[in-house]
This record gives sequence, structure tokens and C-alpha cells, in this order.
Amino acid sequence: MLLIESLASTLKALAHGEPRTLTLELQRPPTWRSLSPLVIAIVSGCAAYGFSIGLWRAPLQGLYVAIKMPLLIFTTLLVNGLLNGMLGLLLGSGLSFRQTLQACLMSFAIFSLIVGSLSPIAIAMVLDAPSSSAPEASVWYRTILLTHTTIIAFAGIVANHKLLRLIQVFSGNTSTGWRTLMAWLAGNLFVGAQLSYNLRPFFGNPRLPIEFLRPHPFQGSFYESVWSMIIASMPGGMASMVTSWIIVITLSVTIFMIFRLLIERNTSSAN
Repeated sequence: MLLIESLASTLKALAHGEPRTLTLELQRPPTWRSLSPLVIAIVSGCAAYGFSIGLWRAPLQGLYVAIKMPLLIFTTLLVNGLLNGMLGLLLGSGLSFRQTLQACLMSFAIFSLIVGSLSPIAIAMVLDAPSSSAPEASVWYRTILLTHTTIIAFAGIVANHKLLRLIQVFSGNTSTGWRTLMAWLAGNLFVGAQLSYNLRPFFGNPRLPIEFLRPHPFQGSFYESVWSMIIASMPGGMASMVTSWIIVITLSVTIFMIFRLLIERNTSSAN
């Protein structure tokens, strides 16, 4: 009974996303009772939504994605935990390694609650759609893909807005909160995109067989496949020119950001 009450109160606090309440939670030593609601929210919310993603292709594909969605979240969190902790300390977020990991866990839990609550709508849309073998399947595939992309983007924006307010409360500075969140988002997107590539398929292309993983899931990368598609759509001479310019711009931006960060740290130390 106590566990159920603790679960309900924690999920209610997450749904409200009040930064003061979440800050108090981060300041307490973590326990299984405080962390289990976050894990339950991620597993149940992402599993329900994952099932709605793969259901249109086939119920078996829905089951596969229901397993892979929580796995994707936890793997991204595990891989990026150390990096986010170091970036948080470097950018002055005021969060320790443990608090950074727990804050990101809270953010993913909020995301999972949102997509999980919208999964009945997604399932109803799939049940009303024609089967994946119907002649108009390609049109519905694009529609369903766009719908899920919109839902994921909406849930991600809300969850990261709550995380931003939490960082700002801890750091006491609006710009520090934004810098920390942007750095965390860059790492999460970089890692999450690659892991989603390794764990594909999710939506289930009607022209491809139903599989838990594609053959050779660790062969190639998300960025390699995107780059190959971009290069293939360009004339030969333009492809090499674009590649050179992207390398130059990337190096320039990286050097500029490093120098700006060093200048800001020296200025704050002098003050």
C-alpha cells in the first residue's frame, strides 16, 4: 500500500513538473522507493507507446517495439550519463553526477508519461487505418510516421522544458540552464540517433519483413546512412565541395565554442 501511494505521489509530481518539488527530490539521497516510480513510468509508458508504433505493421512488430522503446531510453541514459555529468560540472549546472543522472531519468519519465498517455489515441488511429498490405498502405505509412514524429517531438519539448526549469533552479542562472540543456540534448540526440539505428526497425516498413532487429544491426551508422543519401542526391563535383565546407564549418564552430567557454570560465573566476 505504501509503495502504491509513493508511486502515485511521485508520478503526480512528475506530471505537474514543478521544479521546486523535483529539486527537493534530487537533494535527497536516492532510494529504490524514490527511483522505482521513474523506472516504472519509463517501462510502462514507452512499452505502451512502442506497441502503438509497431501495431500497424503487425501485432508481433508492436510487441517487438514495446520491448525496444524502454531499452532505447535506458541505453541512451546509461551511455550519456557520464558525459552529461561532466558537462553539467563544466557548465556550472550545480548538479552532481548522481543528480544529473537522476534529473535525466526524471526527464525521460515525463516523456514516457506523455507518450504513454497518448498511446490509446495512436492505437485507435491504427485500428481505423487500412492494413499494411492494402493498396493505399504507402500513404498511411507516411501519415502514421508523421503522427508519431509529432507526438515524440511534443513529448520531448515538454520533458526538456521541465528539465530546463530544474537546471535553472539548481544553477540559479537562466543562461547556465540553457547552455547545460543544449549540451545534454546534443549528446542525447547524437547517441539516441545511433542507438535507434542499431535497434531498428521501429515503425516497420510494409515492404520489409517483420524482425526484432535488422540483419547486421551494428554494421554502418545512422550518420553514415544519412550522409550517403545526401551525397547520392547531389552531382559528383558538388558532393566533394559540400563535404569540404561542412568540415571547415564544423571545425570553426567547435574552436569558437571552446574559446568562448574558456573566456567565460576565466571571467567568472576573476570575479
